[in-house]
Amino acid sequence: MHQKLRFYLRYHTHYGQEIYLLGNIPALGNDVPHQALRLQWENDDWWSATIHITTDAPFVLQYQYILRELEEVTYEGGIREISLDPAQETYQFTDTWSYAGQPQHAWQTAPFTRVFFRHPVQQPDSRHATHLFRVQAPLLPAGKTVCLLGNVPQLGNWNIETPLLLQYDAQGWFTAAPKLPAATTAPVRYKYGIYDLDNHTFECYENGPDRELPSFATGGLTVLHDDFVRRDYPHWKGAGVSVPVFSLRSNEGFGTGEFADLAPLAQWARQGGLQLIQLLPVNDTISTWTWRDSYPYAAISSFALHPLYIRLQDVGQLPDSHPLQRQFHSLRQWLNEKEDVDYETVLSYKLAYLKALYEAEGEKLQTRAYWQWFAANEHWLLPYAVFCYLRDKYHTSDYSRWPEYNQYDYTAINQLVIADRAAADTAHFYFFIQYHLHLQLQSAVEAVHQEGIALKGDIPIGISRYSADAWMDPGLYHLDAQAGAPPDSFTAEGQNWGFPTYNWKKMMADGCDWWQQRLRHMSVYFDAFRIDHILGFFRIWQIPEDAVQGLLGYFHPAIPVSREELLQKGIPFEEERFCKPWVTDVMLDEIFGSYAGIIKDRYLYTLPNGHYAFQAHCDTQRKIRALQLPEAVESALFRLIADVLLIKVTKGERVMYHPRYDLASTASFAALDTVAQQRLQALYHHYFYVRQESCWRKEAMHKLPLIRRATRMLICGEDLGMVPHCVPGVMQAQGILGLEVQRMPKHSGHDFAAIFEAPYLSVLTPATHDMSTLRGWWEENAGISRKYYQQVLKHPTPAPQHANTILIKEIIDQHLQANAMWRIFQIQDLLAASGYIPDQHPDKERINIPAVTQHYWRYRINKPITDYELRKF
Repeated sequence: MHQKLRFYLRYHTHYGQEIYLLGNIPALGNDVPHQALRLQWENDDWWSATIHITTDAPFVLQYQYILRELEEVTYEGGIREISLDPAQETYQFTDTWSYAGQPQHAWQTAPFTRVFFRHPVQQPDSRHATHLFRVQAPLLPAGKTVCLLGNVPQLGNWNIETPLLLQYDAQGWFTAAPKLPAATTAPVRYKYGIYDLDNHTFECYENGPDRELPSFATGGLTVLHDDFVRRDYPHWKGAGVSVPVFSLRSNEGFGTGEFADLAPLAQWARQGGLQLIQLLPVNDTISTWTWRDSYPYAAISSFALHPLYIRLQDVGQLPDSHPLQRQFHSLRQWLNEKEDVDYETVLSYKLAYLKALYEAEGEKLQTRAYWQWFAANEHWLLPYAVFCYLRDKYHTSDYSRWPEYNQYDYTAINQLVIADRAAADTAHFYFFIQYHLHLQLQSAVEAVHQEGIALKGDIPIGISRYSADAWMDPGLYHLDAQAGAPPDSFTAEGQNWGFPTYNWKKMMADGCDWWQQRLRHMSVYFDAFRIDHILGFFRIWQIPEDAVQGLLGYFHPAIPVSREELLQKGIPFEEERFCKPWVTDVMLDEIFGSYAGIIKDRYLYTLPNGHYAFQAHCDTQRKIRALQLPEAVESALFRLIADVLLIKVTKGERVMYHPRYDLASTASFAALDTVAQQRLQALYHHYFYVRQESCWRKEAMHKLPLIRRATRMLICGEDLGMVPHCVPGVMQAQGILGLEVQRMPKHSGHDFAAIFEAPYLSVLTPATHDMSTLRGWWEENAGISRKYYQQVLKHPTPAPQHANTILIKEIIDQHLQANAMWRIFQIQDLLAASGYIPDQHPDKERINIPAVTQHYWRYRINKPITDYELRKF
């Protein structure tokens, strides 16, 4: 069936601006931005386009408008989705540009439409209609709907006793399909209103003037996308609890929190007046089969769920005579009584038990529901399962060390599963695990929603270097680089996460298809998600592969410094002097004392100027790490090798330089004359705080809209650290919520963030999982605690030495009074505010310590969540 689709967009532009149409069909670019359709300028207020398509079955058209001006690109908010009937020959879409930064778009995301403000879905019959009116009405309670009134009989002739009631469709729009007269003497005017379905009464008209039907030539079905009902929307506010799944405890669990524990957690949260549960990443991280895999941000698959979170008895039960079943109850009791998660014991037993269950009952899995799930997930499931088989076979997840299949080939691994019985059996075992994890998480999500609670996930900024993702498509990543963070309040050496950085150029070539698949998969379970280190979408702190410390990284992308610029600014640049470590006798004596001579002999050689350079076997931090030296010696050598002024980067024949972070603290800088120091400091300040802003803004404005359009989940960005000036504006313009931590102000010169001044599109929290609890923070620095107590909480009395229940409750209540959309509290702080303060040092409640590279993520609450009564918030 051939269909003609005409698009009209009302948007006032000026010279140099162009409008494009991006959609999920070939004529609109197949969701790839650089293939989007350019619209034709009609006049100062209207743009248009006409396309022809062929379709034999109903399908959902998704499309969005893009504004381009030179290198600037702006996406409107939200995506229009509409089910098209192939029997309808012509559709005419009349649209109005929708600004992404409106709070209404946040209220149209999954927490609100799937959980808080659900409406029964009805698809209006448009077979005999001339017009389809579609409008969005966020925050509209159940039992109410949108109505339509106008100056023609079909729209009630403005009679509020007989308004046309709109139906809520599957795409989240209130919709009506009247048949209007072909011609009228006067323009058709109309307005939306609110109607109470329970009392059968008209409540009110929307604000503003009447709307008017555009006078374009009609023909076919005219679809009017009228954006939002114009109302005085209240600023909805909610609160939630943050907890890693592994930190939960229950009698039914097996030494760790499990997906099934989310249901009682939701009941607990509802009783306390909370609306949201926030989790850490729940993807499979099994790489080394040791406790080091407890780090939840190093997944071996961006899609697979972690077997740690499966509830064994919900999968099945082995015969009583089976050795694993005989030890089930005693081992579970022993693990459940442990203070922390015993990651290795729990995981090894669970997988052994699951293997036995699979061998006994795997054939029962061959159901229609299973094969439907398999077909929908095969694109990641088969490669993941084979990756696990090869990891186990060769005892490493470093696929470059596999003797075969080290380069991914779908045909080859598919043939492997067909021809090799062991490979097939192992792959099907991992299918079995993932299917049951899916069923258990899906069941938990339904139970959480039944309590009126939304579920928020966490998406890491990086992927594991040795993961199924990197194996499948290494071209999407810069595997010769490492992602991390510059020095901050967590660590003076910076952070090296070990993840490869993204090859955004290749990712953008197909419209970020990998990201879109990842987010669509995540939205099966989650209503909202936190983007870990959203600053990585602006720029990433990229560390050369031969470095260990984040201190030796540089921003990418960034406008670097050239030799010519350095000389032009009067800086006496010499590559050896500025890019090599500055090692002198004075430094060696200061650091090593009487051992300086040994250090010189083993690791250094003398330069003609009397200074020293590192020998070839230890001239990078990575080589030094390989020597397995005592920690104190390694740390001292790292310090020496990081004493440089510029980081040299070579790309082909092009050599550029990036100032080393905090270069003024180096001995190399101290040895420069005063004039050179001043000029280098000026260049440093310009590089970090001025020259990159436009570059980083453009980067984010190209990437983040593609992330937004892939999902209906509410997006929150973790924007902590060295935040560029452009970040808040970009996030607000995109409708992405920022993070405000009271103890980590984003403005220099302040001790605490002014949470009452935070923008509405924000998430407030007293602490994240990377920080101490409120009890722990209170004891870290008595001076800061005293200042907070007197200046923020306004107490004239001396600050208490320890944070008690009353004090923690006061801090939480202060966050609840702020204007931001969300405030999220660690479960440890909520329990303390409810009177449950454990008899242990607050450091025992830490989930993560960023300064400790090999941290064991194992914290658990002291008792099952059902044993705690949460105070009402």
